Amino acid sequence: MGHQKFEYHTEFSPFQYIVRTKKLFMFKSEEPTTEPDTQGFLEDPERQQRLSQLGSDGWELISVQPVVRGEVQIGNQNAQSWAYGMALPTGYLLFFKRPISRE
Repeated sequence: MGHQKFEYHTEFSPFQYIVRTKKLFMFKSEEPTTEPDTQGFLEDPERQQRLSQLGSDGWELISVQPVVRGEVQIGNQNAQSWAYGMALPTGYLLFFKRPISRE
């Protein structure tokens, strides 16, 4: 009895953050936030369609790994220095596998 063989596939699924629009008189600017757009991520029809297609083609999702970037802010207000840092996900690596058919 032989071992089952598999083939593997990896995809990157980007993650977005909410952008707030600020208005000051006649000026308008967009400011990114650190608030994730989770609902937009879950309801993205292209992502849903791609996952459905992979499932129909026999791919099984076996693991998800976040891809993060470092966000650092350094400031000085009234001679009081401050700083903070955090890791923000930029997306997710999706790892799939499916059995290789024996012929």
